Amino acid sequence: MPTRTTTMAATPYSPLTFKLLSLQSVAAQAYATVRHHFLATFYSSTSGSGHAPYPGDTEMSIPWLTSTLQAKGGIPHGATITSAEFLGLDGNRGLAGVMTKILVTYTLPNSKDKDDIHQVHLIMKRSANKRSSRLANIISGNAREVIFYGSDIAKELLPSTLLPKIFYTHGSIWLGEYVVVMEDIKKRRAEELVKDANNTARKPPVDINFVFGNQIWGVPDSIDRASLPQPADMLDQMFLTAAEMHAQHWNDKSLLELNWLKSTGWYKGSGRVGWEWALQAGEVAWEKGKAMSASGEFAVKYSEKVLKVMDGAFKQASWERLQNRLQDRSIPFTLTHGDFHAANMILDRSSATEAPSICMYDWSEVCIWEPTTDLGQTVISDVPVAIFKAHARTALKKYWDRLIELGAIKPEEYTFETCWRSFLRGGTEKWLWTFGILCSYPGMPANAIQYFHDQLLAFIELAGDVEEDFYEITTVICFAPPNMH
Repeated sequence: MPTRTTTMAATPYSPLTFKLLSLQSVAAQAYATVRHHFLATFYSSTSGSGHAPYPGDTEMSIPWLTSTLQAKGGIPHGATITSAEFLGLDGNRGLAGVMTKILVTYTLPNSKDKDDIHQVHLIMKRSANKRSSRLANIISGNAREVIFYGSDIAKELLPSTLLPKIFYTHGSIWLGEYVVVMEDIKKRRAEELVKDANNTARKPPVDINFVFGNQIWGVPDSIDRASLPQPADMLDQMFLTAAEMHAQHWNDKSLLELNWLKSTGWYKGSGRVGWEWALQAGEVAWEKGKAMSASGEFAVKYSEKVLKVMDGAFKQASWERLQNRLQDRSIPFTLTHGDFHAANMILDRSSATEAPSICMYDWSEVCIWEPTTDLGQTVISDVPVAIFKAHARTALKKYWDRLIELGAIKPEEYTFETCWRSFLRGGTEKWLWTFGILCSYPGMPANAIQYFHDQLLAFIELAGDVEEDFYEITTVICFAPPNMH
């Protein structure tokens, strides 16, 4: 295996590191408390210039919101905001972050019609305002999402329709906090759609996981299933969208200069403590999940094949093996979403002139990684087995062909069979650690675990007979193992 020479200091697992990070979170929470009292004392939410929202704020400054939306094109210049209502967020939600809908009502300048009111729909995602959350964010680096949204790399990202419109970002990895105010994609062009209700070619944006049946949770009755694309066509579009994003930074070494990206440190031989913490946490959770199943406490049945792959991967996992993988020049890397699944994607069907496009959110795991891992993750997460067995290889071939068209790869250097093998390995590896964590994750229902088990098993079987050490624990979400708390 060709490797780069890396100078790497072996950093041992250290409780001292956890104590230092805990002290950092205490200092960060103290700073945030002082900041909150200062802003509450010297700034008004209804007059003056106001101030940007922070974690824990219970209201939003109207003057600040007005100037921010006007500057970013969210509302016309001269418009007057009459209210900003915080609403709960129903439906698709992730496992981290506090998400709030904000319904902004405004009037246009010089309007003489008292009923001439307009609305803009926003989403605010922010970290929780408590020390334990700050500690978790410091360790995981979750503030990278809003740093990404504000970066040049995001502003230049292809396709240009991939990101929601961002109005405000604040992120600090040191403080373990973040805030982003963005458009509510599902309400994009809402007023236009009401006025153009007779145009059957225009439809509201829709969650892409509904196209595939939304795993075990099902599709709400409010969704017109007949209007959804065919799952195989949707899979093609997802893969082709990923090809555009991946091609833009294929083997781009300048990515390694962006230290806020997840995994940058791993590629440069640092971040061992956090990776090993996550490895231990995953193994502990997996062993607990197996015990819960064996005792009958949790109604999940694990197949022999999944047990063998999971146990083998955790047994052989090591920082040294990870470094050997990441320093292998034959394995490409690029900018990847890092949590590429259909519940993080919305199909925008609202335009009168443009074809439906995919918009992605929840970039908290944005990273440098092997490209096809993104694709394998969503197949296991979302796509019914019968569909991915019949269509995954065809969809991946379209992805590979598109990479060639965009000049990212040469077919003789990165063959389709290499791409296919990478897809099969990467998707499974993305799910190995994740599945271990979910097997005993508090509140996760048994039928959800069984669903993911069956999906993972079918994907492993798609690879056929492979080497015994084909799968490894590689990519993880960094957090401290339970015995550190």
